[in-house]
Amino acid sequence: MRSPVENYLMIRNVNRWLIIAIIVILASGILLTLWTAQREDSQLREDLLTKTRFVQSGISPGNVLALTGSEADLESPDYTALKEELIKIRSDDSLIRFVYLMRQRPDGTVIFLVDSEPPESEDYSPPGQPYPEASAILLNAFVLGKETTEGPLTDRWGTWVSGFVPIRYTGTGKVIGLLGIDINAADWNLQIIFACGPAIIGTLLLLFLILIFYYVLERNERERQILAASEAAIRESEERFRMLFEDSPIPILLSEVPLGSIAFVNKKFLDRVGLSRDQVIGKRGIDLGILHDPKDQDRLTAAVITDNRVDDMEVRFVNRDGTPGTALVSMRMMTLRGKPYCLTVMKDVTEQKAVEEEKHYYTLGLQQHANVLAEMNDKLNLLNSITRHDILNQLTVLLGYLEIMKIKFPDPALRETIDKEILAAHNIQTQIMFTKDYQDIGVQSPQWFDLRKVIASGAARLPISQVSPVVHFDKLELYADPLLEKVFYNLMENALRHGKTVTTIEFTCKMQDDCLVVVCQDNGVGIPAEYKEAIFERRFFKHTGFGLLLSRTILGITGITIRETGEPGKGARFEITVRAGAYRFTNSV
Repeated sequence: MRSPVENYLMIRNVNRWLIIAIIVILASGILLTLWTAQREDSQLREDLLTKTRFVQSGISPGNVLALTGSEADLESPDYTALKEELIKIRSDDSLIRFVYLMRQRPDGTVIFLVDSEPPESEDYSPPGQPYPEASAILLNAFVLGKETTEGPLTDRWGTWVSGFVPIRYTGTGKVIGLLGIDINAADWNLQIIFACGPAIIGTLLLLFLILIFYYVLERNERERQILAASEAAIRESEERFRMLFEDSPIPILLSEVPLGSIAFVNKKFLDRVGLSRDQVIGKRGIDLGILHDPKDQDRLTAAVITDNRVDDMEVRFVNRDGTPGTALVSMRMMTLRGKPYCLTVMKDVTEQKAVEEEKHYYTLGLQQHANVLAEMNDKLNLLNSITRHDILNQLTVLLGYLEIMKIKFPDPALRETIDKEILAAHNIQTQIMFTKDYQDIGVQSPQWFDLRKVIASGAARLPISQVSPVVHFDKLELYADPLLEKVFYNLMENALRHGKTVTTIEFTCKMQDDCLVVVCQDNGVGIPAEYKEAIFERRFFKHTGFGLLLSRTILGITGITIRETGEPGKGARFEITVRAGAYRFTNSV
């Protein structure tokens, strides 16, 4: 196996040769492409001159000499004959765009004599049209009388490669005109590109083959490194497994399937059974005498063969000192060197079982005491109900006699005393009723309540003909004690009783962190700042003070809190904070 340094040097050497090969191939490909393009351009120019010579050979110099280069030529049969000839040549060759005859006037101006375009074409050049774009090559062709090519060159009609052949007068040899053929530069370049195609494709193919070779080489090296890393990881995993197996604080053994004979054990297992490794290897658990019930051996083997696993099966075993114990046995089927084995892990839960049995004993005792307390509570509630009923009956009688005394004894001083007695009796009556409400708190399990319906139900029991309770939310439910309605009844009843100027009671809600805050706001006189907490503790100076005390207790059953945050003189404001999990918004209609 190569060392990391050798791998690095090999990869660096391969990369260097790859770069050199790519540079050589690219340079050779570029040179070959340029040479091919130049050769093709030369060949195309030669072909263009050949075409131009061929066309020139069919033109009569006499017809050319007869042209004047003016509009009068339009009526000339010589012009018509030449025009038809040029149009035919243009239509016979798809690569030719323009064919034309030109002449140079004595002042040096180059003009068109005749061209291959019909008069209705936007590219048509009438006789005598100047050609100011004439290049030096074109002017030299007139002066020297030599055939030539030029371009790509751009004029008002586009970009062209042109071939020029002079037309001489037969008698004197004088240049009387110049025949030109234009080929679109785009078509010209496309032919050159096609000619360079083999060179470009060959270069790219060589590059592709080089890159494929490098990719295969690099992939093989990468796979070799992955294989080496995998082998190292396997060795490390085996070593880690051996350390975990051997040094685990839990007894572990590996046994053959289906015989159940032990193949490997760790130190903790040997410590548990008090035997040496030689005494254990090749034996079954039943042979070692560690199972309290010998049938457990076959039961465990059958279970793991059926399901390939066993999870926390309770098995009783015998410690090396002969004392019984309990273990949770987990087993997994696995294959090592092509043979099936069973990995068994034993978790000693002897102390845990003892604690559970003791816990069960005390739980039964607590349940018995709870039943006794429940029975006593039922009896006390029954006694409270009977006593409360009798007291209320007596109070009713007492209030009746006091009313009769008011009628029978009109003395003002005596009537004032009787009124105080009646007030005291009513207070006693209210306090006795409070004990019934307080006794019912927590008796039933909390439930989910539609808050809008709860408020509406509480409001229906109040004289609120001149007060308009407004609820600004819907589909909101609270998890609370079944006496939740009494909370909102008390809030609205207090607003009516103590608010004096109350005409509106509003209920809104808002989110505060992950809590929901339900707000009850009225437009009455409000609560004095010094009494904001006292109203919940029966220390406020008006009425009995039981309502809000009861409300706070009811809400507290499910962890809901209430406080008064209003501004004195601007109405009372009660904020009910509901923790997450005790509120929800539903989609019910």
